[in-house]
Amino acid sequence: MEDNFQEELEKLRKENEILRGEQDKAALKKRKKQERTKKTLSWTWSMFAGASLKNNFNQWFTEFHSQENVSPNTSANLLTSLVKRFVRVRLLSVILLLFSIFPSLVSLYILIKQNELIKTQNLLVEGSRRSSYSYQLAQVLDDIDDGYSTKTRNRIISLCNVLKPYRYLDENGKTTVYYSPERTQVLLYLINSQMSNAQKSVLFDNIDFSYCDLRNVDLSGKHLAGINLSHSNLKNCELNTANLDNADFSFSDLSNVQFSNGRAKNASFREANLTGAKFTKAKDLTGADFTDADVDDTSFNLSDISKTKGLK
Repeated sequence: MEDNFQEELEKLRKENEILRGEQDKAALKKRKKQERTKKTLSWTWSMFAGASLKNNFNQWFTEFHSQENVSPNTSANLLTSLVKRFVRVRLLSVILLLFSIFPSLVSLYILIKQNELIKTQNLLVEGSRRSSYSYQLAQVLDDIDDGYSTKTRNRIISLCNVLKPYRYLDENGKTTVYYSPERTQVLLYLINSQMSNAQKSVLFDNIDFSYCDLRNVDLSGKHLAGINLSHSNLKNCELNTANLDNADFSFSDLSNVQFSNGRAKNASFREANLTGAKFTKAKDLTGADFTDADVDDTSFNLSDISKTKGLK
């Protein structure tokens, strides 16, 4: 019985020693943590508040109460410590402000980029919706092949009125352009059809063909009198011997256009891009308006520009 009692006491003693050791370890760990925290706070205070400020204050007050005059050196040291403390506190405020502003700027940048992507996606969806007129467009083109009539003319005018321009991805698949491919398709079909010039003129007078994409298209010898092609892209087009009387090309891109032996009486080229364009032997440019057009490197070789507007 006594042996069992001794064993229990020995067992309790060992457990007590283990618990005391763990407690000592925990206390030591806590003290080390407190010391690290104290050192960190002390270093921070020394960094931004100035470690010598207290000593300089004590020195100044000691001299102030013990002497008739405080030495200039002591006053200078105190003033220097105050300035350092002010600058360090301001620096800390600026650093904290930057840390608070940076996440906001990042969030704002992400939000702006996301809004741009959403806007582009909405525009592409709208373009897809509008391109759904392709079926009606095919029917109208079939009617043109069957022969020109008042009904066909009215259907063409009605359809073109809803073929609005929209943004879609350009050939490079990255940038977006603002044109109406459907209008462009109708226009190319009309000018290459067997309609008479008088019939085409009636359609041009009633249909808005602005914002057409006619890059690199050969329109030589075509009848385009009275057409509205404002804000369109005719870059690198061939317009030799074409009839452009009363046509509207304002705000359009006609860079590198070739126009020779053609007519452009009373045509409007207001604020158009005519960089590198060549107007060679133009038959009639009377009343053509080139006001504010970009005519850098534009050639008017053997063309009479004396009766035009906006050219000197």
